Amino acid sequence: MPFLAIVMLAPARCPKCGAPVAPPGARSFIVDAEGNPAYFDPDDPPAEMVVEVPCPNGHAVTLLVPNEVSAEESLMTPARAPIADDAVLRSGTTESGAAL
Repeated sequence: MPFLAIVMLAPARCPKCGAPVAPPGARSFIVDAEGNPAYFDPDDPPAEMVVEVPCPNGHAVTLLVPNEVSAEESLMTPARAPIADDAVLRSGTTESGAAL
């Protein structure tokens, strides 16, 4: 599980302007601040993450994993899943408590 995608469990909307961000079931790949795919150590996977996804009007929508969205291995993304904008990893911890 070195690369993960987040899965929208419900329709995501921007809290500032109400614009739709992603439909239920959409996947967003998790990237770092430079836009590179974020690598996660399979021996110490993430337990909690804070990610941001942009709304169409440019606002940053903060999502919490696993409270608001779930995560899955990016290689398991279904072929028919809608792909949403990339999710930028802002912070988080691993199962051992280390910072991401």
